[in-house]
Amino acid sequence: MNNPELSLPRSTGASKLSTLFLYFVLSPLLCAFSGFHMTSYLLVGLYTWPRTSRVLVLTIGTLIFVYEFIFKSQAPQFTSGKPLAQKQWVLYTSMIPFVCGVAALLALVRFSE
Repeated sequence: MNNPELSLPRSTGASKLSTLFLYFVLSPLLCAFSGFHMTSYLLVGLYTWPRTSRVLVLTIGTLIFVYEFIFKSQAPQFTSGKPLAQKQWVLYTSMIPFVCGVAALLALVRFSE
C-alpha cells in the first residue's frame, strides 16, 4: 500500500527547522494576533470602513494562511486513513491560539475595569 508518489521527501535540516518554526511559532502568533484584533474590533464598536477593511483583510489572510500552509501541507501525511488527525493539527496550531488571542483581550478588558 506504499505509494511512492504520496510519500514525502526526506527533509533536510534547514527545511525541517523552517517547518517547525511555521507550525509552532509563526502560525500560533499569527492566529493569536488575529483573534486579539478581531475581538478588539467587535468590542470597541467603531465600525468605520478603514477598520472594517483591515479586519476583513486580516481574517481572510489568516484563513488563507491556515488553509494553504497548515491544512494542505499536512494532507500527504494523513492519507493513511486518519481523517481526524489533519483537523486536530489545524485545531492545535491555529484554532487554540486564535481563542487564546480572544481570551487575552477579554482578560485585559475585564482587569482594566
